[in-house]
Amino acid sequence: MISYRQPWLSNRAQEIIFILAPSLLPVLIVLTFPAYFLNHDVSSLWWVVLVLCIDVSHVYSTLFRLYWDRPTFQRYKRTLILIPVIASGAGIALHYYSAALFWRVLAYVAAYHFVRQQYGFMRLYSRYDPSSRATRVIDTLAIYSATLYPLTYWHLHLTKQLSWFVEGDFIALQGFPADNILLVTYLAILALYISKEIVLFTRSRIVNIPKTLIVAGTYASWYVGIVLFQGDLVFTLLNVVAHGIPYMGLIWIYGEHKARHAFSFTWRGVLIFAGVLLLLAYLEEGLWDLFVWRDHTDVFPFFTSLPEISSHVLLSIVVPLLVLPQITHYVLDGFIWRFSRDRNSHIE
Repeated sequence: MISYRQPWLSNRAQEIIFILAPSLLPVLIVLTFPAYFLNHDVSSLWWVVLVLCIDVSHVYSTLFRLYWDRPTFQRYKRTLILIPVIASGAGIALHYYSAALFWRVLAYVAAYHFVRQQYGFMRLYSRYDPSSRATRVIDTLAIYSATLYPLTYWHLHLTKQLSWFVEGDFIALQGFPADNILLVTYLAILALYISKEIVLFTRSRIVNIPKTLIVAGTYASWYVGIVLFQGDLVFTLLNVVAHGIPYMGLIWIYGEHKARHAFSFTWRGVLIFAGVLLLLAYLEEGLWDLFVWRDHTDVFPFFTSLPEISSHVLLSIVVPLLVLPQITHYVLDGFIWRFSRDRNSHIE
């Protein structure tokens, strides 16, 4: 038997709870109570838990990783300043040209970001694998198939029933004769991945536990959230929990290893970490509700005194600026994975 070290980043218990479980546990909950999730929409309570506390909050965790960590900020200072400046200018120009195109571009950038996160986690957890080029290609095909097939299915069938940001933000491809080919390809790649894992286990008795759970969770959450169920609540639950919590978990793990250099990310700092993220998320969503949406006034009773903005010119300034934290987060996502290149990181 080959000596093999499981590729945990730092703390196995933390990673199981915050990185691996969020893709699998919500799927089990949905499959256990399907009637509830099929017959309920995203209520104000669900919106607060999923969108405000997880989705929007995780965007601001980028501040801890890149902006509020002094050594990292100094190292990437020019990039960290230029990206928001360029993104805000491009966003204002695009929204002024077409609000619909603005949301469509943002939806596809967000989808790309979500897909790439799963690939990033898979690569992090396969860094010790005694792999060949062929096995790495199969892993890559599997993780991308797990996300891209459901997204393609969405374009073919569910564009009007689901939306990423606003209705119709994805391009509708109804009637495109590709269903059977795509499904067969999806199942073939899954079968190839499973076969590869069986062969590796037979030869070496090696099972990469965290990588296997990442791949399984990605297949389960994306398929159940988009293909098997077709409700907004199911999609929001599986999409947001599987993405936002692992992202914040990764930031937390990174922060714990740099606690002696900067902010203390030990458990005593959990209230500060979570409190700052929630405060920023609440303020941002309050401004969205005040100036644009007006659909959660019960959650933001202190943000109802000003009139809703109706001017296209003003919206073309306000909306891109409100979206700026998300855009910056999407663009900077690649930096989150570069632990090995950060001389201040001690994750092993």
